[in-house]
Amino acid sequence: MADPLTYVMLLQNSHYAELLLAEDQLDDDEKKELTHIWDALKTRQESKFDAIISLIKECDKQIEHLNKEVEEVKANKNHWENKRKCIINIIKVAYEKDLIDSKPTGDRYQATIKPVKSRVIDNYDCWSDEEKQNFALLKKTTITRILDSEIVGNHQEEFPDKEKLRETLETEPEKAPVVSQLVKRVSLTYSLRKRIKKGV
Repeated sequence: MADPLTYVMLLQNSHYAELLLAEDQLDDDEKKELTHIWDALKTRQESKFDAIISLIKECDKQIEHLNKEVEEVKANKNHWENKRKCIINIIKVAYEKDLIDSKPTGDRYQATIKPVKSRVIDNYDCWSDEEKQNFALLKKTTITRILDSEIVGNHQEEFPDKEKLRETLETEPEKAPVVSQLVKRVSLTYSLRKRIKKGV
């Protein structure tokens, strides 16, 4: 049986319930259900409390089920992304091997393949001191206090000059660091066919 409550306590409890139900994600039916749960708790009846816990367990069950679905969706998404990547790579390799031209056309679709900026693989950690001297950049950072311009810290780091390295790999690869590579890349765009077939 519920303990007798003063008028002030009833007002306070009502205010707490309003705060709990102010959640934006709740629709009107859910707010009514939660209000009913709030009122049921105040009766202090064991059966009503059991019913409330059963609702929580149902929420747990639904959350677990949805978590499994989310994992399945992620796995499926990864599968299709990998498959898409493999198919595109096959088309690109066919173009690089001159098996297809830069504007392949089917009955329904057409595509355009064109070279894009090459990717530099510098392997900087394996460079010799001489290679670093010729192809590395040095970044120095000095931290000073505004009040008196006192230097409170210095930091420097070395990293490859990728633009110079790319240019050297393209024009005079024998002068570039031995472990560095230039990977040529192409882009693929596709759409519904607009081009007209030429010839008979």
